[in-house]
Amino acid sequence: MKLETFFSDVVKGEMYRDIKMCIENNSPVMAVIAIFAYGEMVGGIGRILEGEDERIVFGSGQSNKNFASFIKWAGKPYRDLDPRETYRIIRGGLFHRYFIRNPAVIEINPEDPSAIMEYGMKRGIWLERDRVVINVNQLFKDMKKTVNRMKIKMKKENMGNFEIAQNLGMEFLIIGR
Repeated sequence: MKLETFFSDVVKGEMYRDIKMCIENNSPVMAVIAIFAYGEMVGGIGRILEGEDERIVFGSGQSNKNFASFIKWAGKPYRDLDPRETYRIIRGGLFHRYFIRNPAVIEINPEDPSAIMEYGMKRGIWLERDRVVINVNQLFKDMKKTVNRMKIKMKKENMGNFEIAQNLGMEFLIIGR
């Protein structure tokens, strides 16, 4: 699949749709899980845009590095966020135990599933000394900005026709209709 197609069909078409559905249905845990999982994939694309080989980027044991790449691409507001700690506390907790590893507050606004409203914050994740605060809508908005940065790099480097996901892919079958 061409990288440009991946961004339009998979990221914007599938991933964004999934996150919007979680927000619309007031499912904060699933929204955070989706953003972190998709953030890992998007971060991997960021590594490819920086010249790393896809077989390594999407190989075993690369999820943490891909998430760190996602945080790096998220820009200045995320620079003081430790990606390893964020990954361990939030993603590790939610994926493996349902609960974030520290006391947490997850804010979600189901009336803004496309994450276009202003929330008066510079980023969607805060790791405070005694708790974690996540604003799902802001985090989704920041993810979209991150993807746009990657698309600018893709166009600048003329990588739109670059083939990715040669050995990745899924087929979806809807049963019972």
